[in-house]
Amino acid sequence: MNYVSKAGVASLIAIFGLTAVGCDGDDGQDGATTRVVDLAPGPVCANGGVEFRVGFDSNRDGELSDEEITETKVVCNGEDGQDGTDGANGTSSLVNLTAEPAGGNCEAGGYRVDSGLDNGDGGGTAGNSLLEAGEVDATNYVCHGVDGFTVLTTLTAAAPANCPDGGQRLDIGLDNGDNSGISRDGTLQAGEIDSTGYICNGANGQDGTDGTNGSDGQTTLVKQDTPSITDCPYGGVTVTSGLDNGDGGGTANNAVLESGEVDYTHHVCNGDQGGGGTELVDSNGVVLGSVLGATPTEITLRTPDPYNYLVSIGWDGSFLDKFTIYSAAGCTGDARIYIDGTPNQSIPAKSAFWAGKEGQFMVPIGTDSIANQVLNYESFWEAGACTDSTGSEDLWAATLMSDTSIGLPATITPPLSLQ
Repeated sequence: MNYVSKAGVASLIAIFGLTAVGCDGDDGQDGATTRVVDLAPGPVCANGGVEFRVGFDSNRDGELSDEEITETKVVCNGEDGQDGTDGANGTSSLVNLTAEPAGGNCEAGGYRVDSGLDNGDGGGTAGNSLLEAGEVDATNYVCHGVDGFTVLTTLTAAAPANCPDGGQRLDIGLDNGDNSGISRDGTLQAGEIDSTGYICNGANGQDGTDGTNGSDGQTTLVKQDTPSITDCPYGGVTVTSGLDNGDGGGTANNAVLESGEVDYTHHVCNGDQGGGGTELVDSNGVVLGSVLGATPTEITLRTPDPYNYLVSIGWDGSFLDKFTIYSAAGCTGDARIYIDGTPNQSIPAKSAFWAGKEGQFMVPIGTDSIANQVLNYESFWEAGACTDSTGSEDLWAATLMSDTSIGLPATITPPLSLQ
């Protein structure tokens, strides 16, 4: 099954027996790499063309291998003129997406987006498929958020009221100075605690004496991940914890916190950075929303007040057709949201996913943070085609909403630009 992607590369931290742990954030994902391949005339492009292959150089060998490719885009040459001679070549529109260091344009770094025609302006060379300095007609920036605060955890003895037979208290929070604390001092103070959980010992024997000694318990593990945009719209950290006991089909005592072993999940999210952020507008100057992130293919944004829906839009103004599951055969009945099949996941109520067959957005039914549930299905829609297939899966019941209902214009006119 295809699915809506989740961001993040996990870093595992075992804290059994520790009293305080400060965790650095995970390294970000490498930037996108593009490989350009010439296409000979054939079934794909009658007059030849160029195929752009985009992906991430995961093994850092400086080349984009076939298995690293995540998306391809084909641009075909124009057809010959009607008199049998070649028609005049058009001028290509090019976009360069490059890393922008921290500085005046982006306080915490980000991406610089240059666009223009391959027309040789400013001393460049026309038609060489390179966007040269003199050919740049517009430059915009998609900036990272400013550095967040470190996530801290402390593991201390639990009070008898919480663990009658002893145990440990796990506190989690940001080193942000909340409630008269001191920010960035490496210590999780009382006012900075965002969440607390307890890991309690088993009870003693009922006759008042100590029960017989049991076998050694499993190590408590804590895992720190980058949350999805739906869990933390402005970034942050997802913290999961549990015993290394092999629950849910995992492997006990392997020092890896596997999905079935997770007993506790908490999202520590950054707050809204407020005004001054980058906005996405179409060619008519209509503001589509505040930019939260961007890739070479799409922009993630929050639609304007008072709507405030999370949605992704392609750079050409289109919506990417998401995997949609239906309650009845033939892709009929209720449309439902599928992400990756992991149970007990939650997404914000104002998350909008494009359902191509319906020509509308799927929005989860509920308020605040909504957890998925096991629902039956009889068909699914993927890549413009319907397939009948029955079963059950962890899904979100959804209602269909139009563009204007979530705060977007009925018509988006490309090209899009940032301001």
